[in-house]
Amino acid sequence: MKFLLNMKVFLVAGMLLVAQIVSAEENPTTLVSETSEIVRAILVKENGSNTEAVRTEVQQVLYPRFDFNRMTALAVGKYWKQATPEQKTALSDEFRTLLTRTYFSTMLRYRDAKLNVKQQPLLANDGKEATVKSDVVVGNAQQPVLIDYVLYHTGDGWKVFNVSVEGASLVTVYRNQFAEEINKGGLDGLIQSLRNKNAAPTVKAQS
Repeated sequence: MKFLLNMKVFLVAGMLLVAQIVSAEENPTTLVSETSEIVRAILVKENGSNTEAVRTEVQQVLYPRFDFNRMTALAVGKYWKQATPEQKTALSDEFRTLLTRTYFSTMLRYRDAKLNVKQQPLLANDGKEATVKSDVVVGNAQQPVLIDYVLYHTGDGWKVFNVSVEGASLVTVYRNQFAEEINKGGLDGLIQSLRNKNAAPTVKAQS
């Protein structure tokens, strides 16, 4: 139960990292802290509604700041090299949809979560990668949940490619789940499994 709660908190806080077009000088900490307020403003404006219009508004600023292809490749792991170009595209699209859908349904319950970002990122790989540490307070919880965002720098700015909740890596968690699906039905079986989850009804919007 604690793990499931932590994953839900990730989807609240992780998807708070939506972004607008940012300057070349923006650092990963600024990206995490400032852009979290953008989506918060959207949700406040729309009163937490989980509608197609709200999802589209957030997606338009979310997608450029996450490298879903890299996240998917890491989650699929060793099987990624075996995938055809068509399978890679399908996997990335479905995984992106899964994370986005889960975020919106979770935000209906936890949209008042507060994200506290540490000011100094931990740099690695000659400054090309950064880990931004933060914590999230959900409701009246006594203890915050620790969350690390892992980003890398590209010509298009910083992009998130992994998130860890209380030390549990999102990529690793999904890699274990995906491996089970692939062992049962191959890569196409995993794609179909993701499609089935994404085809499930969404949580109704709240007034």
